[in-house]
Amino acid sequence: MEENIMLQIGKRLRKQREKANMTREEFAEKAGISPQFLAEIENGKKGMSVATLYKVCKNFNISADYLLFGHLSSEALSDNAKETIHLLEEPYRSYTEDIIEIVNNIIMESQSSYEKNKNRP
Repeated sequence: MEENIMLQIGKRLRKQREKANMTREEFAEKAGISPQFLAEIENGKKGMSVATLYKVCKNFNISADYLLFGHLSSEALSDNAKETIHLLEEPYRSYTEDIIEIVNNIIMESQSSYEKNKNRP
C-alpha cells in the first residue's frame, strides 16, 4: 500500500480514537489488536487486514468509506458542499471534517450561551 495512503488512513483512525476519548490500549483491546500494531497503523507504518478493518468499523461505528477514502457522511451537507468536498484531494478532503467539527462546536457553544442568557432576569 502506498505510504501516503497508509498515513492518511492512520490519521483518520487516530482522529476517531481520540474523538471516542480512548487510549491506544483501550481501542486496541476492543479492536482485537495490540497497542503497538495500532500505533504502527496510526503512524502509517503498517496497513490493516480486511478483518481488522471490519472489526474497527463495526466495533466503533466508523465508516470504512471514511477510513479508506476520507469521505464524510453526506447526510448533513448541502449538495453544493458535497460537490465541493468531492473535488478535493487528500489531505485537504480530511481537513473538511475538522472544519465542520469546529463549526458544529461553535454552533453548540453559541446555543448553550443563548440558553443561559435567555434564562437570566
